[in-house]
Amino acid sequence: MKLAGGNFVLPAITTTAAAQRPTVETIVEIPSEQKVPENLAFADDGTLYFGITVGEIWQLTADQTQQTGLALNDATRVTTLPGSASGVEVGPNGTIFVGSQADAGTGVWQVPQNGGDPSLFAVIPRMNQKQVFPNDILYDSDQNRLLVTESFGGRVYEVPLDAANPETAAYVWLDADSLATESFGANGLTFGPDGAVFVAVTRAASDVGENVGRLVRVPVADDGSTTDPEVYLESPAIIGADGITTRGQTVYVAANSLNEVVRVTPSKQTRTIASSDDGLVFPSDVVFGTANRQQDDLFICNFANETPSQAAILRTRPNQRN
Repeated sequence: MKLAGGNFVLPAITTTAAAQRPTVETIVEIPSEQKVPENLAFADDGTLYFGITVGEIWQLTADQTQQTGLALNDATRVTTLPGSASGVEVGPNGTIFVGSQADAGTGVWQVPQNGGDPSLFAVIPRMNQKQVFPNDILYDSDQNRLLVTESFGGRVYEVPLDAANPETAAYVWLDADSLATESFGANGLTFGPDGAVFVAVTRAASDVGENVGRLVRVPVADDGSTTDPEVYLESPAIIGADGITTRGQTVYVAANSLNEVVRVTPSKQTRTIASSDDGLVFPSDVVFGTANRQQDDLFICNFANETPSQAAILRTRPNQRN
């Protein structure tokens, strides 16, 4: 991985207090040799969508997200793509956008809210590498666009929602040394409370050669362009940083390499709020619910790619004081 230039934040001391952790419950188990979930997204009405790596998109109703002990067959399959399914996001009018590697087009695919045939929306082009990996997707309602990470090249692409030609729809929004690595670069995306975008970098090397995860904060100008991205935190406490979300000024990180979900406070302190002791296995995404009864619940995706029998979607309610 390339090192980011500029202002590095020294890793904060991580504290773990298992006795104070909230309860983690399993909503749905997805034991399979091939079908493992990777990414989560909520619609405004509380419907939870999740992508299965083989290219399937499934949904749970708002009521189901409050249950436990469900099986995959209790969910509803929305569609099947002609390739993989990594990032999932819900855009305007309930349209579902999916990051996918497919012979028919690697990039962002769109699916109608009520299912139906998927269609290619934006190709993510190859740039100086043999393959591209479209990963997380973030809907930006202010700019009427999608932001999409490409993890092999370590970039963030912009896709206007009024784009007409899939072949030319996507273009580079952010290309920074802090996002590109020798391993797996730009990954999760989320907005901060001030409208800045946070980007998770899964595995990087610090200036002393230590393996770390990284959060990059990207201020956004009024016209939607980037302004001076900065390394917000890099630390072994978040190595494997995958999906991320925020609540107020706090960032929650799915640290897949650690089998943990880690809270990062505004003062850059880190605390493990859930771990393998709570059933986490290579967590790849975290997101808060949208419906009233879900809004304090943090939903976790157990990717479990090496032990697919443990793949699942989990739920917890973080204690903001801990």
